[in-house]
Amino acid sequence: MKLDQIERALSVYPRARIGFYPTPFHKLDNLSRQYGVNLFMKREDMAGPASLSGSKVRVAEFVIGDALKKGIDTIITQGAFLTNSGMQFAMACRKVGITPILFLTRDEPRHGVLEEYRGNLLLDRLMDVETHYLKAPGSAYVNIPDDKQRVLDAMLARKEELESEGHNVMIVPTGGALPSGFVGHMLTFKEIVEQSDSEGVSVDYIYHTTGTGTALPGMLAAKLLTGNPIKFRSISISNYSPEYWINENIIAERVEGIIAGLGQKVPAREDILREINVDRRFIGENYAVPTSESLAAIKALASNEGVFLGPVYSGKGFAGMLDHLRSGQIEAGSNVVFLHTGDTANLFEVNGVTGFTTPF
Repeated sequence: MKLDQIERALSVYPRARIGFYPTPFHKLDNLSRQYGVNLFMKREDMAGPASLSGSKVRVAEFVIGDALKKGIDTIITQGAFLTNSGMQFAMACRKVGITPILFLTRDEPRHGVLEEYRGNLLLDRLMDVETHYLKAPGSAYVNIPDDKQRVLDAMLARKEELESEGHNVMIVPTGGALPSGFVGHMLTFKEIVEQSDSEGVSVDYIYHTTGTGTALPGMLAAKLLTGNPIKFRSISISNYSPEYWINENIIAERVEGIIAGLGQKVPAREDILREINVDRRFIGENYAVPTSESLAAIKALASNEGVFLGPVYSGKGFAGMLDHLRSGQIEAGSNVVFLHTGDTANLFEVNGVTGFTTPF
């Protein structure tokens, strides 16, 4: 498949036009000089429709396109209390006239009782989103069957109530992890290649933060279908162990599903797995708990380039990339793209949970 065939191939999927694409792509000149590479940033944080946005809007366009085709008027989704996905899905739903409902988990022994609404929580309230809070150890990344079932049961109960009132309801898993949405980031990959080509640059590495695993499958499917030599480096904020709810084999399954859905030949599983490189060393203590490395990375980007990352997701991903630069895992002179997936609003979650009361 040629690069310019991707968008035409995806035209078979319903899509709600919500974001502003292509998103910006630009060089980080000061950090490039500092580290001896050509460092670029792909600005999914500027996807719209609001100024505080992110990469889930790509996913939401296709999930919501499917929902609109099915006559859905209400979407229920879940995440942790600072979820980017939940906020971005709510924003996308408001844009097209679908009612959003959020079920958010919070690890109260670790994060305390919710008393103030800041960061993404404040944005959810400004959008007047019906929001339900559930206590759950591990917050976003619940891997305890009883807790996972309790969250699902709560969503199903609300769905049943709404359907009894005549509504058509869709439940969207954490992160928007539905096959209808995974294809969206094929377009991210297409834009990166086209924009780097216009800069006269052949990209060696794409770095990104991975949590629920919705961005990598589409980008990797596009790479494999077009035969591009770009390598992916994923900095994880979730465990990615074989027994966990997200891991390398699940990413590979999603890639297979995308390629099969487009009627293309599916590569061997081992060939897909060879393309997946997940670094788990930057998770830190837990979800929504910054590390010293992520705080330093946020400040480094802000003070050198005037660009802001977030403490829950993108700061940890950028910290991982900077570590790879310092340790020689990225060769001098390489052309590197960091995918800014959003999370900026959580800089203002300053009640002590994220450590942002006096971090700098």
